[in-house]
Amino acid sequence: MMMKIKNKQWAICLGMSAVMLAACKKDEKKLPENTAPVISSSEGKVVDSAKTGTTESGYNPDTTDNATAEKLKLYLKDYLKNDLPSLETSDRQFSFYTIDLNNDKKNEYFISLSGRAFCGSGGCTFLLLSSDMKLINRFTVMRPPVFRSAAITSGWNDLILKSGNGKFIHLKWDAKAGKYPSNPSIVKETDMAPSGHDFIMWDDNFSKAKIFTF
Repeated sequence: MMMKIKNKQWAICLGMSAVMLAACKKDEKKLPENTAPVISSSEGKVVDSAKTGTTESGYNPDTTDNATAEKLKLYLKDYLKNDLPSLETSDRQFSFYTIDLNNDKKNEYFISLSGRAFCGSGGCTFLLLSSDMKLINRFTVMRPPVFRSAAITSGWNDLILKSGNGKFIHLKWDAKAGKYPSNPSIVKETDMAPSGHDFIMWDDNFSKAKIFTF
């Protein structure tokens, strides 16, 4: 009699253990309600800004410094002082890159002006300033993107533009004139494209520039 009771108790214990084990396994399949889904970089959801050359906002870091922008605003207001009264709000916008083009460890300032006052069917006006804010070039009818080539002429990096017919324009430093050719449209085109190592400017996909007003 005693043996039957013990066997019965043992069977009950085994049954309860099986039920508890099944319940635990079921709970393991549930995620806590406050657990966020994990998204891997392979899914294209995580971007390493250090590898892409952009800031968290999506702009190239060479285009975002507010102190530099303030200096350039003052320069543009003085440089364009005769035109300011006739400029609309949309014309008073600019973007820039701080970039060393002559390997002197000092950045030049490359400025793009926008709006109908500075842009036409052939392109827009760009300004290149020295590190001490002196005008080097006023480029006309220039279209972005602009590439800083690794090729050097007379100590300055060549600049490469895309032409309208799928070819390229290489602007080489003119040592005698002390500047680049100011009108890219009259420079002979070439089939030589930029290399993958050339620095790109004013490209919304790879090197977006922040817009400022003056």
